[in-house]
Parts: sequence; structure tokens; C-alpha cells
Amino acid sequence: MSITRMLRATVIGRMADAEATLTAIQAAGLLHITPMRPPEELSAAIGQGEGTLAQVARLQRARAAIASVVEAPPLPEQLPVDELGHRVCAELERRDRLVSEHNAAQATVSALEPWGEIDPLDLDDLAAHGAPVTFVRLTPTDFRMLDWTDIAHAIADQDEHEVYVAIFSQGPSELPSTPVRLPRLKLSSAIQERDAITAELRGIERFLGGLAHRLPDIDRRLDELADRAAVLTALGTGLDEGPLYAVCGFIPAENQSDLEKAILPFSAGLKVDNPEPGSAVPVKLHHARPIAGFGTIVREFSGISYWEKDFTPIVMMLFMVFGSLCLVDAGYGLMLLGTGLYLLFKGNKAFGNVFIWTGAFSLLVGVLGGQYFGLVIGKDVLVGNAPPTQLAADPMTTFIFSLVIGAITMTTAYATAIWQRGWKTVATGSLLVALGAIAMAISRFAADSVAGLIIASPAPGQVAQIGSVVATGGAVLGVAGILAWLVYPDPVFGPKSHIANVFWTLYSGLTGLGQDIMSHMRLFGIGLSGAIMASVINTMAAMLPLPGTIIVGLVGHAFVFVLSLLSLYIHTNRLIFLEFGSKCFDGGQAWYEPMRSRSLARGTAA
Repeated sequence: MSITRMLRATVIGRMADAEATLTAIQAAGLLHITPMRPPEELSAAIGQGEGTLAQVARLQRARAAIASVVEAPPLPEQLPVDELGHRVCAELERRDRLVSEHNAAQATVSALEPWGEIDPLDLDDLAAHGAPVTFVRLTPTDFRMLDWTDIAHAIADQDEHEVYVAIFSQGPSELPSTPVRLPRLKLSSAIQERDAITAELRGIERFLGGLAHRLPDIDRRLDELADRAAVLTALGTGLDEGPLYAVCGFIPAENQSDLEKAILPFSAGLKVDNPEPGSAVPVKLHHARPIAGFGTIVREFSGISYWEKDFTPIVMMLFMVFGSLCLVDAGYGLMLLGTGLYLLFKGNKAFGNVFIWTGAFSLLVGVLGGQYFGLVIGKDVLVGNAPPTQLAADPMTTFIFSLVIGAITMTTAYATAIWQRGWKTVATGSLLVALGAIAMAISRFAADSVAGLIIASPAPGQVAQIGSVVATGGAVLGVAGILAWLVYPDPVFGPKSHIANVFWTLYSGLTGLGQDIMSHMRLFGIGLSGAIMASVINTMAAMLPLPGTIIVGLVGHAFVFVLSLLSLYIHTNRLIFLEFGSKCFDGGQAWYEPMRSRSLARGTAA
């Protein structure tokens, strides 16, 4: 139940043996291939740090850009040449993006210009009052051929090729031209947006022109790098097209000896080392069979970063709890269990296991609530025999229980975040504030229950005293949490904007906690709606003869089960990967997929 340790492996061999070596690696199915650029890696290995070829390309691009614009007054800042290359390339990337935005804005202006200044809100008002506006472009001949006597229209513009007509009614049933869909924007706004982008582009041109005096510095730096670049180019050609080849990827640590055996018959070298911290490393999960299915859900929704701890067991626990509260019915829990067994029999082990475990847990929750296919023990059958809990019998109990589950879930989320990232994070303050809020709620609404755990038959004064102690503890925890936020706020504005981060954390931490807890009310709503629909099915079925009762009962409950199953999957995963996961999951989508032949991959998938 963990993330498999991976190693970075580089295989270098003779080009003559490349096909046979790669075939052997494919047959073993061990190596997860990753892109590599040999010249830059060789440059780093020799101690150059950043790839020289990339540095040369960047400076050449910067020089060409500066030389292509009109010279402007020199800029006061004197950046080092290498940093200047980075800065110019960043501005060029911004220019490319702005050019695309300018083209789009110009296209919008061109589309709106023939029609003039039109407010989309006015068009909406006209449509709401039964006079929708239709915009068409017609040839002068087509325009003259139509009878416009009873058609409210206006000519926005015309030339020798086209007539731009706005029709203020349904118009003719058939037009010789397709109606024009105008952008929902005023012409003046579109022009303003285009001109703003144009101003930014001119600013970039002035910036580049202000660096014209640095061209000699760039030329000197390129001369310094020329020899080094020529050597690396030659090495790169030798690796890519010459007598050598190189393949880089990742292998599970336990498979290192298998890879060594696979390439042993060939003249190839193998370098194995640990991946660099924070780098993109493919993930391979190692789970027991019951958890493996929930690993599939994690893979589909968020993934797992190699550098975080495996949270799949937490997802399993939350999925079963949330899913059971979406059903709150032993009958539907049994159907979910049966569906899981069917999927398992059909070979879908992942979702088969998910449904089996969730169905079994839902069956338990349904039994505790005393509800079976919409029939509640003590209310509809066996009247007078109260079930162990009131989840099915009392909507208010289910409502309160959903909020309790939300509070426990968010507290668990903050604890998980500390487990993942350490206590010197915003999660520490959030956990303390959440615990303080829970303690305050207990002191207000459940002080007698706490007193009952300590004293056999507590007097009212003792209950009040214990409630006061719990409230004081909650206040202390809340204050401690706020102090922790002041020291370790959420760095949403960057590590240097401490004050802004503190204000944001105080606001989002308090409001977000309440919002996330309240979001768990969807469990109450989904469970209640399912119970109501099941009760309606039972009422309808009871009104029919026995054959009709059986048919309506089977079809109706199957329909309700499908709807409940859909809600279960959507809303359960939303609570897990949004409300819960956003607090403590980093996630990632790089999964261990070793290089293997297609026939072997198909055989494994089957």
C-alpha cells in the first residue's frame, strides 16, 4: 500500500545493436521512456549547468529580435547578457501571445464594423419582447428580389457586393443567405480591447529598440560560446545519427537487476540513479486487492505525485462513507453489492471491488438506519421497533449527521495535509481552527452527551460546567489556529507577500471552512431524495394488483437505484477531490507505463 520507488535509468549502446536491445527491453516491459536531449545532458554532466546550445539559441533569437526593430532610447537597466537573453525571450513569447490576441480582437472588430455600435443587451430586450433581431448579408440582387413591404428592417451598411440588413421580426421563412451570428460585444469595446493590445505590442517594440546598444555585448558572448557550441553539436550528432544511441527512462527499483539482465547480451552501458527531487517521475501504485479499485478512481480524477504520500486508503474510506450516505438504504446497498459482484465476474476488477466494498458499507448503514427499499423499520413495518439510528426515520437527524460528517471530513483533510507537507504550513492553523469550531459546537449543542461520558448521571450544573470547559478549550484552539495562520499563511500571493497572504488566509480560512462543511449537506439531500422516490414507488405499487405491484416495484426501484448510483459517483468524488482533496492532495498524471510491444500490451490488458 504505497508508491513504488523508481530509479532513473539511461541506456547507451551501439547503433548497430539498437533494434535488438530495444526489443529486449520491450519484451521485459520495464523501462518507462522519457524525453532526453543528449547535448544538454552532456553539457550539464561536464559542469556547464544549463545547456550551452539552448543558451546560444536564446541569445541568437534575442539578437535577431532586437536588430529587427527601430532603435529607441537606451534603457537604464544594465542586465547581464545571459539574463538579458532570458528577458528578451520572455518578452518575445508575450509578443507572440499578444499577436494571437490582437488577431482575434481584429477579427471581432471586422465582424462588428459593418453593423455599427450594437449593444447585445438591447438585442436581448428586443428578443424578450417578441421582436428578435436577425442579421443577414445579402447580395444587392437578392435584396431587391425580396418583398420588404411588411418586414421591419434597417440597412446597416451596403456596398456594390453586399447589403447588411437587420430584420426586426421573424422575416421571410427562407432567406437567400444564412443569418450572421455577431460576437456579444459592443464595437467600441472590441476596438478598445484591440487598441489596448496594440499599445502593449508597441511597448514591447520600444523595449526591444531600447536594447539596441547591447548588440555588441551579445555578439561578444556568442563568440565566447561558439567553440563550446560546435563541440556539443558534434557530440549531439554522434549520439543522434552516428554510431551511438541513448535511451532514458524510469524503472521500479526492484526491477533494476531485470533490466541489467535484459541488456547483458549487448554492448550497452546502463546508468542508474535516483530521480531529482521535484522532477516528473512516473508513479506505480502497489495496493492490496480491496484498495486497488479505489486506486483506479484516484487515477481517473486527480492522480498522485511521486513526491507525495499515497492517499488511496483515505479515498477508499471517504468513498465508502459518502457513498453509503448517498443511499442510506440497505436494499440499495445490497443492489450495489450485487452490481459489484457482477462486474467482478465480468472481469472489471477495479470497479467491481469499489462497488462491493461501498455496497457492503452501504448495507451496514442501511441496516443501522432501518431502511429497506424505502420501507423504514418502526415506521412502515414493525411499527414500534425503533432502528439503531434515526438516519432514515428523521430527516433532521440525517441533516445534522451530514454536517457532523462534513466537520470530521475537513478536520481529517487538514490532518492529512500536515501528514503530507509538514506542520509548518497553513494546514496547521486550519486544523486548530476546525477543532476549535467543533469544540464550540459541542459545548453549545452536545454538552450533555460529553458530560454523560464522564459522569454517570450529571446534574444540570455539572453539564453547564463541562460545557464551559469545552467552550474554553475550543476558544483556545481557535486563537492558536489564527496565530498559526499569522506565522504560516497560505502563500497564494507568493512567499514575499506575507501580509497579503495573511489577510487572504484569515478570510478564506474562516469562510472556506464553513462553506466546505455546508457542502456536505448534499449527502443529506441526495439520501433524502432517494428515500422519497423509493417511498413514492412503494405507494404507487401498493395501489395496484399484485402483478402490477411486482412490476412497478422492480422497475421503479431499479430506476431509483440507477439515479442514486449516478449521484453517488458524481457527488462522492466531488467531495473527495474538491472539498477534501484541494486541502491535502497535490496530484499528478504521470503513470508508470513501460515500453513494451503492442502485442504484449494487448495481452496484458486482456
